[in-house]
Amino acid sequence: MGIQTTTATKEANAQKKALRDERRSHKPNAELIYPAKKLWEKLRLKELPKPERQQVMKEMMELITGKVQEIIFKHDMSRIIQSCLKHGNEAQRNVIAGELVGHYLTLSKSMYGRFIVVKILHYCQKYREAIIKEFYGKVRQLIKHKEASTIIEDAYSTYANAAQRAGLIQEFYGPEFRIFKVEDKKTLSDILAQNPTKKDNIMKHLMETLKGCMEKGTVEFSIVHRGLLEYFEHADAKGIQEMLDVMKEQAVEILHTKEGAQVAMLCLLHASPKDRKAMLKTMKPFVVKICKEEYGHMVMLRMFDVVDDTVLMSKAILAEIVKEMEDIAKDKYGRRVILYLLAGRSPKYISPQSIELLAKGDLVRANTSKKDAAVRSSELLNYISPSLISLIATKTRALTSEPLACQVVFETMLHATGDRQPAVDALLALAAENPSEATSETPHVLMSMPTDRLYKTLVQSDYKAPLAEPSLHFAKALLTKISPYLGFFAQQSGSSPFIVLALLENPETAEETKKALQAKGSAKGSITIQKELEKVVKGKPDNEFKAVRLILETLAK
Repeated sequence: MGIQTTTATKEANAQKKALRDERRSHKPNAELIYPAKKLWEKLRLKELPKPERQQVMKEMMELITGKVQEIIFKHDMSRIIQSCLKHGNEAQRNVIAGELVGHYLTLSKSMYGRFIVVKILHYCQKYREAIIKEFYGKVRQLIKHKEASTIIEDAYSTYANAAQRAGLIQEFYGPEFRIFKVEDKKTLSDILAQNPTKKDNIMKHLMETLKGCMEKGTVEFSIVHRGLLEYFEHADAKGIQEMLDVMKEQAVEILHTKEGAQVAMLCLLHASPKDRKAMLKTMKPFVVKICKEEYGHMVMLRMFDVVDDTVLMSKAILAEIVKEMEDIAKDKYGRRVILYLLAGRSPKYISPQSIELLAKGDLVRANTSKKDAAVRSSELLNYISPSLISLIATKTRALTSEPLACQVVFETMLHATGDRQPAVDALLALAAENPSEATSETPHVLMSMPTDRLYKTLVQSDYKAPLAEPSLHFAKALLTKISPYLGFFAQQSGSSPFIVLALLENPETAEETKKALQAKGSAKGSITIQKELEKVVKGKPDNEFKAVRLILETLAK
């Protein structure tokens, strides 16, 4: 009985397979698709040796060459062609790309075909121009298309040259630019300078295109950000307000590009208090992320410049910064947000280009913001200062071991309002540790980068640039803490002697430091620290122990 059942099952399976094969044979390109699928199963194996992969690609190309156009819109074959583009050599990729010339526009609109276009843009430099030319005349429609918009964005942001990018964005300006490209004009400013009478018509079509992108959910693309920036740069007050009405709640979606961040900055600059409040509300959940973005952090600086409602700013924005203040202080871009609250537009922390960008808005700010800039900055600083001081007091070692966070520590000590003594005490406690007990994992703060520079600068700030109000008198307190180890620090080949030198140069600690360096120890036969330093440099090349030599020169005066 069992044998009969097994035989019957086998026969049934054989019949099913025969029927399946029969059905497949009637499908278009069946003789190509199913062998291609078998080859693809091998081709996509990660462990496949290179010689075998090359052989599989050779067989695959023999199978599909001349027939690529017939199969690309099928889901399974689209993935096979993508694999061929990924694993093929340059010649094989170009064969596939060449067969698809004239079909890239259609492919870009296809749910599956668009991935082939992405791969060809990436792998086939020879065909990038041909692909982009197929988009000309249709860019306004494509940028609002669910599938094709991603291809337009990839082409614009990653693969197009300057002239091609200009050709793509020009179609935002109106129908005539779909047919006639202004090849020698790269920006809207160039076009309007040559044809000022066309401004109203261009701005009308630009507005329509941009609104369409926002409605279709393609506002996150950099080509749209370029269009938005050009619109804000050339629109009149009425046009700006019209765009603000639709942009204020979407500005948070465009902060990841340079142009997008600049658009958000312009939105904040021109917005009414009510619109600014709406923008802050949308940005609140993403404050920490924005602070850490290369371009987005500039939006935070503009926000500090123009929002008069500092109570709202404190609750919606600064409160979020305080929650993650340590991470923000250590971040390349995030620390600039905190430093802006402390030191304003200091060229030590903000590039000249960024300062210029911020300064461009000052004239407009005078009309759109009522509160005095100094009062606004003071109110924001008053809010965040206690949290900064507390952070330094409780996370001293973690902050001072990070070069970027050290900048935040230094500026907090100079500019924070309120009682800074807890932070001062924490810094002094680290400095007072016995240097002989330090390890390579936890070096003494006066003998390791970047904390040694922090302490030296704090000592110098008491007299070179006395900005702290009231004065910290940091040098005097530091000398008291490290006096048992003053000779040790002075004799090192690293940077700790520069801290001793700073104490020797500070008028508040000069006499006491000099006396300590020239005093003999209590032990019989002991010599002064100064004599010890003379032994250290004796017979050494002039380029060694530079700080020690400077200490000796200062003592000799």
